[in-house]
Amino acid sequence: MRDLGIAFFADTKSPKDGFVFRGGEPSPVAGVHELSTDCIWVTNIRPYDFIQGGFGQLRHLRSSNFFRTDVGFLVREFGLEGDLAEAAIYIYQVLKHALDVIQDRHTINIEDCGIGIRQELTAQLVPDFINESLLFDPVLHEGVRQAIQYNQGRANSANIPRGSKTFSFTAPRSALASYLSSLPLPTSKEWSTVSFNNGVLRIGKANGRSAQDPDSDSSFNKMLAIATSKQFVLDIDVREIDRRYSGHKSFSVGDRTSRHWACLEEVAEMSNYAIIDIRGGFACERATEAQPSPDMPDEFSIGRGIANEIYSLAIASNKSANAPSPWAAYLRAIERIILGRAADAFAAKGFCVGSFGTGRVNVFLRSSEYKAACEISLSLGLMPPYSLLAEPLSASKVVFRPKLYYRESLLDESIYVTSFVEKLESDWLRMFVTSSAVRGVSPAGVQRELDALLELPEDRRLKLFERLASEHIQDLPQASEDDSDERGGPEPDNLVF
Repeated sequence: MRDLGIAFFADTKSPKDGFVFRGGEPSPVAGVHELSTDCIWVTNIRPYDFIQGGFGQLRHLRSSNFFRTDVGFLVREFGLEGDLAEAAIYIYQVLKHALDVIQDRHTINIEDCGIGIRQELTAQLVPDFINESLLFDPVLHEGVRQAIQYNQGRANSANIPRGSKTFSFTAPRSALASYLSSLPLPTSKEWSTVSFNNGVLRIGKANGRSAQDPDSDSSFNKMLAIATSKQFVLDIDVREIDRRYSGHKSFSVGDRTSRHWACLEEVAEMSNYAIIDIRGGFACERATEAQPSPDMPDEFSIGRGIANEIYSLAIASNKSANAPSPWAAYLRAIERIILGRAADAFAAKGFCVGSFGTGRVNVFLRSSEYKAACEISLSLGLMPPYSLLAEPLSASKVVFRPKLYYRESLLDESIYVTSFVEKLESDWLRMFVTSSAVRGVSPAGVQRELDALLELPEDRRLKLFERLASEHIQDLPQASEDDSDERGGPEPDNLVF
């Protein structure tokens, strides 16, 4: 089995000067032709440029998203811009540990993973029967395919502030992966058609108006009440979107084709800011328990977090473009709901949200907005790019506010929002990053100390972890009893004439 190596180039569109690392000392290179063939080199060349440059024909090279998360994104996330050699060393250490974790759980040979490790894991973890039941009904097949859509967003050039750059605020990987892996998945067997006595349901509210159809609300709530035991895929039309949300949320934006199918849970979420017609759909049973999944400890480890993220995304992906998975449709919808609520918090403060989903919220920021955006991010339990944490943040503004993730009780219960909130709240990485941010110190230093613990015997690891925790998170800001009142002050008296 060939070793793993990292090759970073200054110009990824014309990869010449750069640095490589596979252990020992980083070495300068003058191009891909100097990379030895006895190693699998993960490069920082984006997939499009990788294909256009013909590098896919070289069996020892891999594109930047071989570990699913683009290595260029990881460099920005950890504040490693500007020093290719340092970035190559740290990213190697992170990805090597992620690979070790994955190979401890599954038989994975990186030589055989042409596109990426996630694709190989999906082939192993997603059973064939999941999409076989869709093959004989083209409408159901298309409905599940459309319901999958990987992310959501609306920002266009007219909405993006001049002089801004896009930054990603990331959910702690192990927390999100553990939450998604704990959800009971659809069995994808014996799909039933769904229809309504009134022909079409109309639900939701937008721009001060509601659908005002009690019979539709009653029928929809009956479906939502049994959503923990059944999986619904619904055929819908979005008739109107509330202007307060249309700047960052619009159904089917971000996909290449028109879309009019969605999972029940996503329809319920959209009904809080849109008026929707539901024409019908399909339903199948949901498993009574979650799929068996590996234990996901060491939330403080970036490497293990990436391994856990790849695992959860492997479950939430199709085995092929022509084999849509109901698992993917459900899990992607739940992730969009959770991260969409985080996006709402950014938008409510006037920030331009570019997209959300697949583990992060992307926001367009000007330099004057970095501090405020980081404070909102940490109050949501999301990780800001370390490079933005250059000055102390307000302790009262970075307190984790779980109630930002809660909406309508029936939907929240069906998607187990409390489980996600509890995993965020107990995530060690979130605590370390928050503590560093309050002190105006980059978390990169303590992150490396935490990663180094994983190489130690368990007794020494626990002892040193306790020392780091007492040094860095003993003064972690705590939430007040009521963290839900964003406006402050008493409610005004209403006037009745």
